[in-house]
Amino acid sequence: MAFQWGTHIIHTVQPGDTIYSLAVRYESDVNRIVQANGIYPPFTDPFVIFPGQVLVIPRMYVDPLETLYVIQPGDTLGALAQRFSSEATLLAGTNSNIQNPNIILPNQQIRIPAFTYDVESGDSIASISQQTGVPIEYILAANSFRPSISPDLIYEGIKLIIPIPVSENIVVYQPVPGMMVHDNTMIKGYARAFEANVLYRLIDDNEVEVMEETFTTAEFAGPNYGRFQDTISFDREPTASTGELQVYTRSAKDGSIQDLVQINVSFQQ
Repeated sequence: MAFQWGTHIIHTVQPGDTIYSLAVRYESDVNRIVQANGIYPPFTDPFVIFPGQVLVIPRMYVDPLETLYVIQPGDTLGALAQRFSSEATLLAGTNSNIQNPNIILPNQQIRIPAFTYDVESGDSIASISQQTGVPIEYILAANSFRPSISPDLIYEGIKLIIPIPVSENIVVYQPVPGMMVHDNTMIKGYARAFEANVLYRLIDDNEVEVMEETFTTAEFAGPNYGRFQDTISFDREPTASTGELQVYTRSAKDGSIQDLVQINVSFQQ
């Protein structure tokens, strides 16, 4: 799975921006920005960017695994939720710098449920979609206005934005879709849950419960979103190389599953 730990910033090029100025502004590196976005021949003249292009900017420092979006004039949480296959209420509830969901300001940075995938030789949008379980149309929407990316052709070294599956009340930031999990892998995310109880289980593609249903507790109970984390503990060895992490709540009325989030994972065989 070709992803890197760290913080990546999604920036829309403005008049007067240069790769160097963006590298300084976001504590990045010129060459990393060029490579991550394919800003070189034959796609474009070296180091040339244009207003309206969307760039993925990797920070140089070892930061948390997160993707930040820089608000542009005219953006709304509803439009951003549609673009990144998310929910406006979740974006508002998981970003403490949003006090009023109807008011977001240009240049404000908000965390979005997405990660960046480093394209490898032989990759295609279709193969990445299959590996992560994220639909092709979601990947293409998240990468709108990116230079050097098309539905039919992507190039080694470019970073793709991959939306993370969410429900209105749950987002899991770790593990990311397609990631290899093992005993003691961390699970992290946010949930808006009754009595703050977040349930999860791990199954392989043979329907074997690698980890039976268990729970962890978020920092806050609903109606607030609270951060949660726990350590996955296998109950039995996987019988397949791939599977699914399921994170959800249960109805207080009838115990049915609610807010199910399903994340493709792989196992070491």
